[in-house]
Amino acid sequence: MDFEYNGNLLEEERINLVANEIIGKYPQVSMEKAKEAAMMEGRISDKKTIQDELLRLYNIMLVSSDNKDFVSFVYKDYLFILKEDFFSDENHIYMNLGDAIYNYIIGDNEFPFLSDYL
Repeated sequence: MDFEYNGNLLEEERINLVANEIIGKYPQVSMEKAKEAAMMEGRISDKKTIQDELLRLYNIMLVSSDNKDFVSFVYKDYLFILKEDFFSDENHIYMNLGDAIYNYIIGDNEFPFLSDYL
């Protein structure tokens, strides 16, 4: 997925850019949901990090949590990114969150909120 520098953009421009990046990767996402996910994301003013990628994927899953099949599809990308930097201390939150998302997918709980893992 593209992660363009957007620290210089106005809020609406940034949201549109990120929404288009999301749709570029996941064309099945509506523009409305892509914008919802984009609104939850901060500006990218430096080089993107793995945490930026994981947060974007989480936000896409959150706004799409009414569709477990699609969440499961995005979750595979989430796991792939997480495995790239598995041993980073910064990623323990995303590892625990990943477990909770898996439990949501298999029907054991509701979709998790990131704030519960911070």
